[in-house]
Amino acid sequence: MSRLSLAPTDHSLASQVHARLRSDIVHARLRPGELLSENQQAMRLGVSRTPVREAVQRLVREGWVHVLPQRGTRVSLLSKQRIEETLFVREAVETHGVRRLLDSHLNVTDWSSLEQCIQAQKTALNAQDLEAIMEADATFHRTLLELSGMGAAWPIVAQARDMHQRVRAIAVPELLSGEQALKDHRAIVLALRRHDCALAIRKIESHLKHNAVLVQKIADRHPDYFERELHADQLH
Repeated sequence: MSRLSLAPTDHSLASQVHARLRSDIVHARLRPGELLSENQQAMRLGVSRTPVREAVQRLVREGWVHVLPQRGTRVSLLSKQRIEETLFVREAVETHGVRRLLDSHLNVTDWSSLEQCIQAQKTALNAQDLEAIMEADATFHRTLLELSGMGAAWPIVAQARDMHQRVRAIAVPELLSGEQALKDHRAIVLALRRHDCALAIRKIESHLKHNAVLVQKIADRHPDYFERELHADQLH
């Protein structure tokens, strides 16, 4: 049983419970649509129901869980439309970052920080450590923005990434998608080393399109993980 260490105050303990539950949702240890019992989570984490209740209320406000009348509290389902929108945000920010990064006045020639991210990703894949795989992936994209002088935009990208991280957490073990992400990152760095802005942008766009493909593959495998979304012709 995975328990939390006691914190000095109830508030900080609730924050720890929130962080753990949020991580469990993002990493798909708690699956979309899964019932979230306060009693069961309190027992699992070794805490009382009070911090769990506070944490769940916060997760409801953030949209990670939903309270359904007569059906209890459940982990929110995935939305293909919202994921598509967040991938659009990522593409806009990250391709702009690449343009800035390869702008002559930045004169970046040391790509070792990105190479280190790739090595960490490879090591995590070899160890089949899902959390480390996803962390290395995030670090790669954060480092890319930092090198471009757009580190302040990372919270925007990180928030967008959270929307489809659950899909990747399911796809990495089920579809072995981590290898493709690693290949994509290597291709991006190679284009940067060549100072080929157009190629680097194409590689970023291709990388994000692979994420979109994963969404559809997981939706085909697990349709119950996704919201039922109406097509435009069904709205009339």
